Order: sequence, then structure tokens, then C-alpha cells
Amino acid sequence: MRILYPSFVKRIYCLIAVFVVCLYGIPVFAQNPLKSYINDKLNDKELRNKAMNKLTDKLSDARKNYDETNFNYAISLSDNAGLYENNENGERSQKILLTYLQSSDKREESAREKAANTNGAGELFYAGNKYKLSELYFLSTLAMLEKDNLEADNLYPLTLSNLGLLYHTTGRYSLAETYTKHALELRKEKMSDNEAGYGASVNNLGVLYKDMGKYDEAEKLLEEALAIHDKTKGPASMPYAITINNQAVLYQTIGRYQEAEKQMKKAIDIAAKNMDEKSPNYNRLLTNLALLYKDMGRYQEAEQEYLKAIKIKEKRLGTHHPDYAALLNQLAALYVQMGKSDKVEELLKKSSDIYKKKFGENHPSYAGAVSNLGNFYRITGKLDQSAPLLSQAVTIRKNTLGENHPDYIASLEHMALLQWQKKQISEAYALFKQVLDKDMMLVRNFFPSMSEREKGKFWEKLRPKFQRFNSFALTALPSHPEIAGDMYNYQLATKALLLNATNKIKHQILASKDGVLIRQYLRWLDQKETLAKWYTYSKEELAAERINLDSLERVANATEKELSQKSSLFTQGYEQKAITLKDITAKLKPEEAAVEVIHFKKFDIVFRDSTYYAALILTKEKPLPQLVLLENGKELETKYYNYYKNAIRKKTDDQFSYQQYWSKIDGALTGKKTVYLSLDGVYNQINLNTLQVSPGKYLLDNKNFVLLTNTKDLLASGTAPTKTKLQATLVGFPNYGAKGTINPLPGTKVEIDNIKKVLAAKGYPVKTLMQNDASEEQIKTVANPRILHIATHGFFLNDIGDSDEKIFGIEPDKARENPLLRSGLMLAGAEQTTENMDTRETKSSDNGVLTAYEAMNLPLDQTDMVVLSACETGLGEVQNGEGVYGLQRAFQVAGAKSIIMSLWKVDDAATQQLMSSFYKNWLQTNNKAQAFKMAQQELKVKYKSPYFWGAFVLIGS
Repeated sequence: MRILYPSFVKRIYCLIAVFVVCLYGIPVFAQNPLKSYINDKLNDKELRNKAMNKLTDKLSDARKNYDETNFNYAISLSDNAGLYENNENGERSQKILLTYLQSSDKREESAREKAANTNGAGELFYAGNKYKLSELYFLSTLAMLEKDNLEADNLYPLTLSNLGLLYHTTGRYSLAETYTKHALELRKEKMSDNEAGYGASVNNLGVLYKDMGKYDEAEKLLEEALAIHDKTKGPASMPYAITINNQAVLYQTIGRYQEAEKQMKKAIDIAAKNMDEKSPNYNRLLTNLALLYKDMGRYQEAEQEYLKAIKIKEKRLGTHHPDYAALLNQLAALYVQMGKSDKVEELLKKSSDIYKKKFGENHPSYAGAVSNLGNFYRITGKLDQSAPLLSQAVTIRKNTLGENHPDYIASLEHMALLQWQKKQISEAYALFKQVLDKDMMLVRNFFPSMSEREKGKFWEKLRPKFQRFNSFALTALPSHPEIAGDMYNYQLATKALLLNATNKIKHQILASKDGVLIRQYLRWLDQKETLAKWYTYSKEELAAERINLDSLERVANATEKELSQKSSLFTQGYEQKAITLKDITAKLKPEEAAVEVIHFKKFDIVFRDSTYYAALILTKEKPLPQLVLLENGKELETKYYNYYKNAIRKKTDDQFSYQQYWSKIDGALTGKKTVYLSLDGVYNQINLNTLQVSPGKYLLDNKNFVLLTNTKDLLASGTAPTKTKLQATLVGFPNYGAKGTINPLPGTKVEIDNIKKVLAAKGYPVKTLMQNDASEEQIKTVANPRILHIATHGFFLNDIGDSDEKIFGIEPDKARENPLLRSGLMLAGAEQTTENMDTRETKSSDNGVLTAYEAMNLPLDQTDMVVLSACETGLGEVQNGEGVYGLQRAFQVAGAKSIIMSLWKVDDAATQQLMSSFYKNWLQTNNKAQAFKMAQQELKVKYKSPYFWGAFVLIGS
């Protein structure tokens, strides 16, 4: 099968055809008297062959100066600047090459040998950055092979692959994809003959797709390439190291920094055993690590690596090479981060000049350098110098990368920021809208095939853009009141994005009736349960058991990704019509309001140290939300929050907290009785009902608050409830252990007994688990009761310091990484685990401590209500825009529709009365929010202080 060439290539072939019969006489090289003299002397066939063999050997030696990966393997650079090869020994190699080519008319070679030598010449010119000559020789090779019907030869796909790599290097991605894919197809057909060549093509297409922004396809291809290299070249080979590096750069691109560092170091270790430490490819890998350090905030380490690499490059390649330009560009970006602004401009100018001379202006690498220089001018206030550069970067990236590439989207945002600084608000507004709409498109495209962890890392890369937009919106609001609606709509689209994605895939799979898919999902849950067990082992114990925890985590992550990819229903979920404020407004009644609280950092040219809270208030009578801004976010999160906590704990009168947290918002809610609230940041850690409006009067008395994860959840309220059996599981009064080091809770037995009576009277079958039965193992066997009530000790550890001791049975390193491992419930047998006793029980999945990580796997997708009647079960690590990572998050992921949880240590007697009253009222009214408020008001009659009646909050409806 012959490749379909673009028309301009066919025109080149017509030109080549004039001299293709005697190809080596390409009229690029002038004739001279020395050549004539040599030709005369070499009429003797034997003498001529000896001379040509010697010259061939010299050319072969010259080619060995380059690593094989220079020719056939794409190598990713962390700054996405391109795939530049070295010029080491380049002039010497090319002199030999020229002599060889000029003497071609005296050689006796087969058609295949001539084609192979032509391709070899193209490779050497490519390695020496002579891209136009390289393209000519590669195209000539294809013409020769087709002329002599040699397309079945392995040289044909090799040359196609080389052309793909060349076009990739020079930024012509469409052509690069055409040639690389065709080489891949041909090599796949004959994989048994050249599996290593197929692996090279898979790697190259993976790197190309990474640079084109097709991250999902890139990751699959790089994984496939690694498997092939492992089989054909071995895990200690340079092709394997190169692909490991490429995988690491992909991870870095989408924000998975820890994995990227691990893979980069692995690639460097392999390379160190295969090549000299001063070789260009080895330095390329070190440079990638330097840029990763910069992204991770490890600036000093990054600077040392850059300066070392620049010195080597300058000595070996001079100061006009693209690799040198890439290093200057990266060092300049690092100096911006480090505040060394005086060094930045010169570095960026040098970098862009080198790219321009080497590739011309229509190239992604030149666009990157120009963009960086334009942004530097923008940040330093030189707006007139910034504008043409940023505009040029937009144009180049649009032409070379396309309008949906992340780099093009980044350039649009740079222009938006520039227009904002120039006070061109309308122009900036239009650009910001384009940017955020395109970012939401990326979410729709990439999230379906990502695991939750990957979604989190990818979203971390996008979130700052929405924060910058929110700061801009404050400036634009006076002239563009409609921007408040955009803020609200983007918040609806992104608030609890990760939680919603996780829940969606679970529910779609379980409802799919696809037996294979469901079994795979259950296998993934089992993998996570196994991981939870191994998290209780020390590093030494894992080594003794020969357990590779990283490998197990990768397997679980891969299974989750596969589940995402297989669930077409899940993919469709992202393609549904987006919910907007109009949908929310239509749902509201005249006496109701919906409030989205947004936390974001202040942005003004750069991010500042200030934090804002904005309340967007939506009502029936107004088409746009009203914005209330609180500019003292830092104080709300620190000293004012500490004041609120102390007042609650000490049961003192507190009218100050209402003024700080709610009075300004309250002024916009006049006449609104019911308020649907989606909270953010520190607002997740206070109970608004406990804020005192005036002496003896609290918000509990004035408003009906309904807490939602996202106000779009309001659309699901009022719909028919899930038809589940009237079944309740009540857990309490666990037997923690014989020593009594964990305080027993006899009051929870009374609580469970009272609730059981109330539920049984309404026809509920009730299962009670107490004493030894109140165990982790028993809870994990519970499946979808309508009510799950757990009364025991809860915990959340915000900071575990540098301790080497296990944290409630969990290895400290893992606990530091994951807040879901620092939060949990204590159940039967917890004493041994909390005291770090080294027993078989403490290393089992029934060690008496149910962590939030384990609770995520509980089958509660048909559970209407989970009540966590324990101390501080609502606490966790607050992640802005995503809620609280702790037990709340865990039971939401498990599927619970509503959760009652506590924000501080609770009083036993007050808790018993609150819970009994809640269940009685709920069964009478069939309205959870109303029943919960009634229970709080009843308790408030007996206990005046919010400490007693305000510890618990209800989230969900």
C-alpha cells in the first residue's frame, strides 16, 4: 500500500524525479578539481571499491557518534518546546557524508543499498539539524523504494517514521501524524519481522499525541510502547528509558508530579548505564527533571540542574542551537518564579532569536519563547511591548496546534490578562469566556477515561484559571453585571466536580446491568480493600512480605481507568446539557434563595496573599445573582474561626461571629425563609445555625438552611425517592478492648435502643450491632440499608507532624499523603490498633478502625440517610471547591443521599435526645431538613448554648 502524499510533496517528487536515477549526484554539492582528480584515479574497480569501503566505514563510525534513539525515537522535553537532536560531531560527520555522496557515481550498489544510504544521509542531516536537507533525502528514499517496488522492505516504514519524526520536530503536526500512523500500520502488519520498529512507531505517535493535547491516547500508546521495549530491547535499554521519560513528561503535563518524578529518575538511572553523562540525551533527561523540580516548587534544585546543563550545552553545541534555546527559556521561567527578574529578559530574547533563525516564526517552540517574553513584559508593566508578542503567540499556536490545544488556550488567557491590565474590560471578558468554555471542553473530553486521582491532578492544573476569572469578574461587574451569572454557572459546573464524577461512574456502572462491567467494578473495590490492609504495614513488613505497594496502587488505578473507559454511560454523562442558573431559578419558590459560596485567591497581575469569599445569591424575582464579597478571607479562616471555636467550646456569648460570617450575606436574603446553601472553604467548618443574630436569637430561629454539595442538587430534590426497603442498621456501644484506654460509650447503647423503638414502631426491620458485633467487618457486610446509624468515637488528624509511629494503624507516610487515611471511626477491637500493638488483627481489614478510605467502598448507593453520631465526624481536610476530605466525603462517595455529622466534640445526653427527636420527627413529616431543625429547636429549649444543640449538621436533602 502506497501512502497518499500531500500535493506539495508530489510536486517535490516531480523535481526529485529529474535526478532520482542518479540520486547521489544531487546538485547541492559543487564539483571541484580535487573530485575530478579522485575520479580519474579511481577508474580501477578494485581500488575504487577499497576506497569506497573505507569511506563507508568512516561514515558508519560517524553515525555511531549519535545514539540510535536520535534517529528513530521521539524524546519528550518537559517544556513542550520540540524534539531537538544534538549537533555533537555534526560538522565532522557531515563532511564525511558530503564526500561519500559526491563519490556516489563510483559505487556499485543495489537499489535497496542506495535507498538505505539515502535514508542514512537523511538521518545524519536530521541529527545535525539540517531539516530541509533531511526532508529531501527522506522523500527521495521513499521515491526510490516505490520506483523499485520495495515498499515491503522494512526500510520503507522506517523512512516514513523518520519523516513523521522530522515533521513533529518542525511543528508540522498534521503531516507528522499522517506519516507516523502510516509507518505504524505497516509495521503492525509485519510485527513478527520487526517488533522493535513497531515499538518505536508506537512511542513516536504517543509523544506526538501528547504534544497535540490528546492525553488519553498518548498514555495508552506509551504504555504499549513500554511493553514492547521490555520484550524486544529489555528494561535496561535506551528505548525503554526514552519511553519512560516520555511517560513522565506526560504525567507532568497533566499534573501528576509524584509519578512523573519517579519515572524520570528511573529513566535517568537507565541512561546512566548506557551512555556518557555528558551526552546530549542524558542531559536532556536531567533537564526534564529540572523543569519538574520547578513545577514542584523546588527552585534551588532546578536552578543547579539548569546552570549545569547550560554550561555543557554551550561548550559542546555553541550558543545557536535549539537545545540551548530551550534551556535559556526554561531558566528564564524559573527566575520569574524565584523573583530574579533582572536576568529574565536577556535570556528570553536570546531564546526566541535562536528559535526564529532555526525554525522560522511559524513554530510552536518560537511561540513558546515569544509567549514567555510577552508575559514577562505584561507582569512588569510593559504592556505596549507585551501586546504584539502575546498576539503573535496566539496566531502561531492557532495555526500549528489548533484551537483546542491547551497551549493555544493558555495564550488566549494571556491575552485576556493583558486586556484586563489595559482596562479593556469587554475584550478581556470575551477572551476569558473562550478560555473557560474550552477548559470545560477539556474536562468533558478527558475526565471520562481518568481515575479519580488523575482527575484531581488534572483539575489542579485548570482551577487557577477559574480563580483568575473570579478576580477579574469583580473588576468587570460594574460595567458587565451579567458576569455574575457566568461566575454562578462556572461554579455550578465545577463545584464538587471530582465528587460528582466519582459518584456518576459508580451509579452508572451499578445500574448498567452489564455483568462483566459490574464484576470488574467489584474487583476494583477488592483491590482498594487490599490496599487499605497493606497501608497498615511498615516498609520493613512490606519488604518481608515482598509486597510492592506502588505496584498495587498502579494496578488499582489502571483498573479504575479501564472502568471509566468501558462505561459509555459515564461518558454520556459529561455530554449532557449543562445545568445553569436559569434551571435553579425556575426551581425556586418566592420565599426561597440559593446561595453558592465561592472561595478564591485574589489575583492582580499575579496571585496575591489575600483570600476572598464571594456569596452568589439567586432568587426567583431576579434573573442574575447578587454578589456579596467578603475580602477578609484570611481572617475568616484563622483568627475569626478560632474565636468561633473557642466561644462554642467555652459556651460563651458570641455575637461577633455573625457579623463576620453572615451579616453582609443576610442583608441580601430579606424575606427569604428557606436558603439552599452550597458552602466552600472555612464555611464547611462552622454551623451557620449557631451564629447569634441578637441576644438569645440565632440564625436557626430565622432561616431554614438546606446544605447541598452544589446548588444544582436542588433540581434532584422533590423527585420521587429511591424505592428501598424500610431497613435500618444501627451500630453503637462497641467493645474497644479490655484495657479501657479508649473511653467506652454506654450512652450510645441508650441512643441505639431509643432509635430502634422509634423505627420499629413505624414498621422498620432494624438490625443492631453492639459490643463485639459493632465491628468493622460487620459494617462492611451491610448492603444498602435505608438508614445507617453509627454511634461511636470518630477522629480526624489534621497534622501528624514528623512522627514515625503508625497513625491509628496506618503507616505515617501514607497517612500524610491521604486525608482519608487520617479520618475514621473506632469500632470493636480498636484498642490494639490505636496503641500500635503489632498483632495479626491490627494488620487485617477488621482492625477496629474504619478509615474514611475504607468507608468509600461501602455499598450505600441506595441508602437514604447515614448518621455519624460521633465526635468531629464532619471534620477533614478542606479542599476549596471540593468540600471536606474526611468521613463526609467518604460516605458521599459510597452513595449516601444525606449525612448527619458533627463539627465538634458532642455531649452524650444532648446527642441521645437530638437523635431520638430527629427520627421521630422525620417519620412524621417525611422531610429530613424540617425534622432535623425541629429536633435542634427542641434541644435548644433545654440547652441554651449552641455547644449542645449545634454540633451536628445535615448535608443533603
